[in-house]
Amino acid sequence: GNTFFKRVTDSIAERSRLPDKHPILVLGRNKMNAYTGVQVLCLLGLFGFKQIPAITIFFPAMIGVLMSIRSFILPNFFSEKEFVALGDETPS
Repeated sequence: GNTFFKRVTDSIAERSRLPDKHPILVLGRNKMNAYTGVQVLCLLGLFGFKQIPAITIFFPAMIGVLMSIRSFILPNFFSEKEFVALGDETPS
C-alpha cells in the first residue's frame, strides 16, 4: 500500500534527502527498484487479468499466485533482512 507508493516516489529522490533507515540507503537503489519493479509487474498483471471477462472468475486464484511468488520466488533474490528494510517482512 503506502510503502509501495513511497518507494516509487523516492526512487527518483536524492540520497541526501532520504531518512537514515530508508531502503535505498540500506539496500541500494538497484535492489529497491528491482523489488518495486516486481510489484509493478504483478499489479499490471492483475489489471490485465481483470480486463479479460472470460477469465475474471479465476481472479481469486491469481491472488494465490501472487502469494506463491512472494513466498517461494522472491526469497531466492531477497533476504529476510532486505524484506524487513522494504517494509515487507515475512509473517511468522
